[in-house]
Amino acid sequence: MSREGQSDRMTPLRRHLPLVILLAAGLGLRIAYLVAYQPAFWFHGDSGEYLLMLQQPLEPHPNRPIGYVLLLSALQQTRTLAAVAAVQHLLSLLLAVGLYALLLRRGVVRWLATLAAVPLIFDSLVLTMGHYLLPDLMFMVLFAASVGALLWSPRPGPVAAVVSGGLIAVAWVTKPTALPVALLLAGYLVVRRVGWRPVLGYLLAFGVPYVMVMVWIGDRQSVYSAQSGTALYGRAAMIADCDRIELTAEERIACPDQPPDQRWDRADAFFWRRPARLGDWVYTPEGARVLTSFSRSVISQQPGDYFATVGRESAAHFVPGLYLGPMNECLRQRLVPPVRFRSADVRVEQNCPPAQASSGFQAAVAEPVVADPATPLTRTLHQYGRWTRGIPVVMSLAVLLTVAALAAGRRVAGWIRLDTVLLVVAGPGLAVFTVAIGMYEPRYALPALPLAAAAAALAAQGLMHRDAPARPEPVGPQGTVGPQGTVGPQGTVGSATRDTDGAAGRPAGRADSGDAPRPADPA
Repeated sequence: MSREGQSDRMTPLRRHLPLVILLAAGLGLRIAYLVAYQPAFWFHGDSGEYLLMLQQPLEPHPNRPIGYVLLLSALQQTRTLAAVAAVQHLLSLLLAVGLYALLLRRGVVRWLATLAAVPLIFDSLVLTMGHYLLPDLMFMVLFAASVGALLWSPRPGPVAAVVSGGLIAVAWVTKPTALPVALLLAGYLVVRRVGWRPVLGYLLAFGVPYVMVMVWIGDRQSVYSAQSGTALYGRAAMIADCDRIELTAEERIACPDQPPDQRWDRADAFFWRRPARLGDWVYTPEGARVLTSFSRSVISQQPGDYFATVGRESAAHFVPGLYLGPMNECLRQRLVPPVRFRSADVRVEQNCPPAQASSGFQAAVAEPVVADPATPLTRTLHQYGRWTRGIPVVMSLAVLLTVAALAAGRRVAGWIRLDTVLLVVAGPGLAVFTVAIGMYEPRYALPALPLAAAAAALAAQGLMHRDAPARPEPVGPQGTVGPQGTVGPQGTVGSATRDTDGAAGRPAGRADSGDAPRPADPA
């Protein structure tokens, strides 16, 4: 082979070499997790429930969605939970590649697209959640892929809409909190005026699985239906002043036992440690109805307390290290890799750091025996986990840059303004919504990370070129990605150029008539 041919083959690798190096480092970190913490992290109250569901006929569960059970079932033949952790770690790296590719396709400069992928590769919460037997990492990937499918092309077509609808349906099965975003994406297609085919395709791709699941559930209690109101109960019980507000006799049954000034600082504690008089009654249709009615009565009569609590806890998603109370601090420790799995004199249930899963697919935490000694690797990973959690910074940056892009008005391309608003509302907005209807927990911001990173990159690109805003990638006859952010007639990869105004993603001197239709610029 000629030296020139070898040079051509090396061009794509050299072009994306910074990302390749970062991915290699991220892979090394994930391998370190797999070596140091075998087989996986165990989250008390959640991990065991999913494995118990795996061992039984598939039925609706009052508190757990079924989507994650399907992943566990697919990997059960490996006979080790380390396989689950390994797949989840790999998914987070693939998502970083997908984010990078999306941003390049939409005209973001390469260094900025690489920078946007860094949090997905190195953020310690991404690594730790990838090692937990929890659905959060799987949900993040499905959630981000659904939004990314709609943003992949300047004008979403029927195929992109169907793919997006199907992915958000699976995300909803994995975590019901995806439902408002599913509606948001449908609204986005309507606002973009993409035509009836993409809208119909999206609605069918999401709506058919949704209806099938709801028909399957029927009148049984499920996290997808009436039982979802139990999450709101914790939020209301946290602030309820039952001596001051008006409640019906049946609603008063749900009043917490503690005085208002002695309440727990975690909303979910009010459900899991509910008064004994409630017992398992809360899992019945009547009990779920009463809890929901109690919650609405409290919030409607104490709106100031409700919004103050939601605002304070939501701020913790945007302000690093914000203190919310001792129970929340213990919860945060569960999201930091431990120096050692066990303490011989402390029960696992009272130990804040992550616990160890059993071998095989057993629905039980490893026995709380004498811990393996700490190693230099576990000490290093523990310190890494403490100091490399940057999701609040990324989310805050995304909001600030989006506001700046909106304030710039028409100097920033309309499609950038619209897409960044979608990303911020669907990402950080979902994190705030989760606090409003349930509780604060750092891992609930995980799905917002890729969307916030994409929003920050798009908004920054628009602001850097606001006199001649970056355009979406032109699309050639084959509809494939072209040279370094452009699309040539054969769909081959080559070098992007800039016009004299500095707009990225449009070859110099190319007639506008050859570009793909540009989305309407919403004023």
